[in-house]
Amino acid sequence: MEAKRPTRVTAIGVGSAGCRIASLLSRRPLSIDRFAYVSCDVADLEGASPDQSVLIDSPVDQKLTPSMVRGLAMRQRASLEDISGDSKVVFIVAGLGGATGSGLAPYIASICQAKGATTVGVVVMPFEFEKKLTFYAGVSLRRLRSETRGVVVIDNDALLHASPEDATLLDLYQSGNAEAVRSLGALLSSPSEDGVPVGLNKLLATVAQEGYAILGVSSSSAPDKAEEGLAGAVLSISKLAETKSATHAVVILSGDQSLSAQEVGLVVDRLGSMMSNQDVDVEYCVSGAVSPQLQVSVLASGFTSTKYDDYDPLEKVLRGRVIDDEMDASLAEGLESLPACD
Repeated sequence: MEAKRPTRVTAIGVGSAGCRIASLLSRRPLSIDRFAYVSCDVADLEGASPDQSVLIDSPVDQKLTPSMVRGLAMRQRASLEDISGDSKVVFIVAGLGGATGSGLAPYIASICQAKGATTVGVVVMPFEFEKKLTFYAGVSLRRLRSETRGVVVIDNDALLHASPEDATLLDLYQSGNAEAVRSLGALLSSPSEDGVPVGLNKLLATVAQEGYAILGVSSSSAPDKAEEGLAGAVLSISKLAETKSATHAVVILSGDQSLSAQEVGLVVDRLGSMMSNQDVDVEYCVSGAVSPQLQVSVLASGFTSTKYDDYDPLEKVLRGRVIDDEMDASLAEGLESLPACD
């Protein structure tokens, strides 16, 4: 009997946004062996098999907080340990700010790290106008970074400023998911005849730097589309952090079949000067996806300071100390008395 091939890479979608992005990624030919899903909402797990999903039972008569969700998840730790299988690399995909993504992304990352997997967070931050979500997002981002080898940050505000004024919130979310999936799909693409992948090892080496990795995205159909797209991607990163602080970067070019080798070389050569740092270590990948526009994405890493520092004011006050890191344990002890969702 042929031995079962070990699962080398798993992507786990956490919460509604994370499950949605992971599901979209699962439809692409990627260097990811397995997809799994974790949520408090059964609708997020539709279509996923029982061995690919974990539903965190939660009360329906009260508003959940991230700490409550973590406490509820403790009684299902065994299932959360199983969901990553024997993977060597695990990507935790989540939207931060809500109770499920903010509460579970760092917790699941810590479980995967404890099992010996190289764990990377991929997170979408809330819009700046979603003020009530920014504190949870800031706290969760800091915790996630401490539980992973690296975190890739995607900012919703970059999309908001580039969108038409009459775009609805649903338009923004759908467009944001599509942009994120397109960039992440190119980064994680399998070798093919119509593309040049960056490779998993180079991607992990870029992300696993001190601080955070930020994904900037821009599209262009102008005559000088490559340079204009690169400028837009770098500009979106500059709104989140000092671009000159970047140490490593991957340039992702996707969508336009007319893209020439000369244009690829121009983008790679110009990146350092656009980021005011000629010493940045640059890799690149080209996706064969067909689109009327060229999408240029830049994944830059090494940022120890970002605009998200202001999302968590307690971090500045406590200077890295935590009030009570085990506060969820008391909640877990009384879980049996809580009503569970049907």
